Amino acid sequence: MNNQVRIEPKGGKFAVVLEHDGSTQEMDVRDTYQEAEKYAFYVASRVKLDVYYRGQKLDERKG
Repeated sequence: MNNQVRIEPKGGKFAVVLEHDGSTQEMDVRDTYQEAEKYAFYVASRVKLDVYYRGQKLDERKG
């Protein structure tokens, strides 16, 4: 799998997962998709990776 930040459903919540150089790390679990998306883009900006949800690359919403 590619290096990426993913949002994954997890027991009614949403996990933010970092996949980098063959290793996977769950960064955090958020109550809502919107909170997870915001955090995922924050992480992605720090490590310069793209964000994915259900196999689709997401674009950060501005405004």
